[in-house]
Amino acid sequence: MSHTTKKNSLTTGIDKTSTMFFLFAVIILEGYVVLSSELLAIRQSIPYTGSGTETVSIIIAAVLMPLAFGYHAGGRFKPTPRFGIRKKLIFNILLAMLFLLPGLSYMVIHDLYFMSLKVGITHRLAHVTLYSLLFLVTPVYLLGQTIPLISNYFGREKLAKVTGKILFFSTIGSFLGAVFSTLVLMAHIGVDKTITINFFILAGLVIILSKRKFSGPVLIACALALGGVALNSDRALDRFNILESNLYNTISILNQNGKRHLILNNSPSSMYSDTGQKYAYIELAEELALDDIRGANPPKDILVIGAGAFTFGFEDDTNNYDFVDIDKALKKVAEDHILPANLGENKTFHPMPARAFLSQTNKTYDVILLDTYFGKLTLPEHLITRDFFMEIKQHLNEDAVLVTNFVASPNFLDQFSRTLDSTVRSAFPYVSRHVLRNKYEPWNTNKQLIRNVMYVYRHDSDYGDPAIYTDNKNRAFLDKP
Repeated sequence: MSHTTKKNSLTTGIDKTSTMFFLFAVIILEGYVVLSSELLAIRQSIPYTGSGTETVSIIIAAVLMPLAFGYHAGGRFKPTPRFGIRKKLIFNILLAMLFLLPGLSYMVIHDLYFMSLKVGITHRLAHVTLYSLLFLVTPVYLLGQTIPLISNYFGREKLAKVTGKILFFSTIGSFLGAVFSTLVLMAHIGVDKTITINFFILAGLVIILSKRKFSGPVLIACALALGGVALNSDRALDRFNILESNLYNTISILNQNGKRHLILNNSPSSMYSDTGQKYAYIELAEELALDDIRGANPPKDILVIGAGAFTFGFEDDTNNYDFVDIDKALKKVAEDHILPANLGENKTFHPMPARAFLSQTNKTYDVILLDTYFGKLTLPEHLITRDFFMEIKQHLNEDAVLVTNFVASPNFLDQFSRTLDSTVRSAFPYVSRHVLRNKYEPWNTNKQLIRNVMYVYRHDSDYGDPAIYTDNKNRAFLDKP
């Protein structure tokens, strides 16, 4: 089959300008779907495998490598009279839709996670690897063949120019998939609706490539797109009590025995009951940091990093609170579903990243609560470094109190809890460590055991460098009070 015949078979009856438009539209949309699906896969898997760089890197690898093999396979494809390039493109898109349909569904990811736990797969890296192998590798490999297959419809006389244009438009599609799908779609219409748009785009590609617009492949593509709508509908998400799924959190509410729980990415974040009860660690933090300054005159300045449902100090209408959290939806969710009333005028919400907030203000505080650590999966790695803790220290007034809440091994049975302890103490000397309910459990050897572990620090600029007593140099008799 000659090049001219192949080109005409794709866009019969359409002028050259329209032909180029359709070809580059296919390239842009394919690039958009691949990048958007990658980000959606990362976002959908966060509640089960976490947002650490190690899990994200596996998903990125599961996209880049199959994409490379797809480019190679598409360039080696040899059309036949019965299975030409057009049919190959349509077949690839339909099969990719078939894999992405369950792969981007929160419901399927949820069921896969708990099924793998039952068969003994417990490590998060194993979970994300299994997920990537099942649902990402094949569709990306198939969609990666689009560019070399489409290139058959361009003239060969200016190969360098055509290649440049193809890569340009493909990169534009990837750019839109990375930016538009996250900053615009996920942020404004939610993750579930963004997923359905991807399926409609893929169905649209099948329609563009099909000679007959009411053919079997078109009907299959439309049916798969509708399946994407059904699997990501509000009704489907009601099974998990999901209130909202946005760029940062999958938010659900659990009402149980008069207690209203805020669940973020499958991790309990906050609770407020009909009787004013809160999570035990919040009540302990209030006892340590707030009880002595309620009704202070002049009012104290308090910073809460990790707003949750804004339960910390909710009843305090005297002191001034700044709440910092990246998810702007939390305030409305908390006021509508968790708290008995709206936040008071003494409480200000700053919906932005914690480190960005700290870098933009010179304000210092009398109390700081760090409460961004919900569990092993939802661990913001950039908020457990010595550098971050030193930023926090710069915003403490003299005699200020810092309270942190981590989820870690109570008796240092894992490397994380040991390194975290060393990191905290490197920034905050003479800090006090509290395992919630005094359950240090020294005889418990279960390395999977985790508890709320709180560090409490009183800031004093005159502490000086830590010293130790030795047999050779012991001045304890001078230091004793």
